[in-house]
Amino acid sequence: MAEMTPFREGGYTIRVVETCEEREQAFRLRHAVYCQKLGWVPACPDGRERDRYDPGSTTLGVFADDGQLLGLARLIPPERPFMLEEDFRALLQPGYRVRKGPDTAEVTRLTTLPQGTRTSGATPIASLLYKAIYRWSCAFGVRFLYIVVEERFLQHLCHRGLPCIPLGPPYRFGEGPPAVAALLDRALFERLTDARPTPFGAWLKGDGPIARTARPWRSPGRDYARSASPSRCRDET
Repeated sequence: MAEMTPFREGGYTIRVVETCEEREQAFRLRHAVYCQKLGWVPACPDGRERDRYDPGSTTLGVFADDGQLLGLARLIPPERPFMLEEDFRALLQPGYRVRKGPDTAEVTRLTTLPQGTRTSGATPIASLLYKAIYRWSCAFGVRFLYIVVEERFLQHLCHRGLPCIPLGPPYRFGEGPPAVAALLDRALFERLTDARPTPFGAWLKGDGPIARTARPWRSPGRDYARSASPSRCRDET
């Protein structure tokens, strides 16, 4: 099973989403952001946003001490279809070929609790998700990360020193803000921050012994713990 060593920072715990109850929180958080706020996905009557990309994916989460899920990021392995190959194909330049090697994954549903409902803490939830994705990528030898984000959010990532290369022009889905697809090269980020250290780069890489290369990622098949009974999860996708 694809795992990432949990860590504590800023008063939160960052780890893989494991149980059925945590998955339920993830589906509802995704619905609040992608259906109700952004309008990229039609609303669901049960208030839970799920799709065909969930099986085989791994979801990283930021948790408060009471177990509340404050943010998440879903990672899709290369042996599964990427959203960029299907739902978000309009974001790619004509003729662009999506990478599908073992050193590649797609970051999807990067989400934080809407402003005004989240628990306050010392470190922004989004920054903790970046750190979780970086640690996970190092642990499983993933170098290239595809992302689809709001156009203004891509500018934020580049400003933080994350080299995200746009793959096509912005595109508006429904009534939501324009979205853009990009590719992040972890090795390039490491070379840039090794040559010219920045406070954010040093914080992201951390002080712990995180390997820069590791065994290839293999999909867990499901993104919750083996101890969780599948029969207890309602409406599995």
